[in-house]
Amino acid sequence: MNPQQSRLLVVDDNEMNRDMLARRLARSGYFVDVAENAKQLVQRVKESRMDLVLLDIEMPQISGFDALKALRNDYSPSQLPIIMVTARNQREDIVRALTLGANDYLTKPVDFPVALARIEAQLSQKRSESSGKPTIETAPRYRRYTPRYPFAADAEIVDLKSGTRVKGVSSDLSVAGCFVCTQESMEIGTRVHLTLKHKNRAVMMVALVRVLKPKIGMGLQALEVDSISNETLLQWVDDLRKSR
Repeated sequence: MNPQQSRLLVVDDNEMNRDMLARRLARSGYFVDVAENAKQLVQRVKESRMDLVLLDIEMPQISGFDALKALRNDYSPSQLPIIMVTARNQREDIVRALTLGANDYLTKPVDFPVALARIEAQLSQKRSESSGKPTIETAPRYRRYTPRYPFAADAEIVDLKSGTRVKGVSSDLSVAGCFVCTQESMEIGTRVHLTLKHKNRAVMMVALVRVLKPKIGMGLQALEVDSISNETLLQWVDDLRKSR
């Protein structure tokens, strides 16, 4: 499944936003279809094989949240990755979307290089699962975790509600988050403040615990990254990819 073979669906009630994003994705080599509401979304998914959906949260009549819930009744996150797109960079919306089964999120105005990276990260995950290779979610419970992009950074995780601190070392990194090897763990759904320190540079972000591996550590989903940390994070990820 390379970009030329991957079929994306862009769902947005704003025609200008919808068509602009679709054109840019098409120029990047993807086959792109569009829908302007939840009804068209369900119809497109049923009629055509979609590899990934970019779904706007704020839509009339049926919201993106309701559309997401409807799709998750029939398709798992690995079968149909869904990236939510919202103009409101609100933590509550992001957490709700991820809790309902979204794979990732983007905020408007869409940073296109970040969008491409996150789309490819989800398609790459789908390729791995389709080929039968173990991933973070599908590996046996106590099996040693093998990172896709090995990255050693000192990590400090702070539970934003209780203030509990957990320290560890990251073993994987992407623009969507990271996996951190720790002696302790937090519950899935816990919102945390994550600090990664690597070669005298630091990245700080608000994140959500998405995956737990007993005796190994936690997979964290990035929610909010400030602009300076985001530049550093993108550079780290770019260096990792170039080194492969």
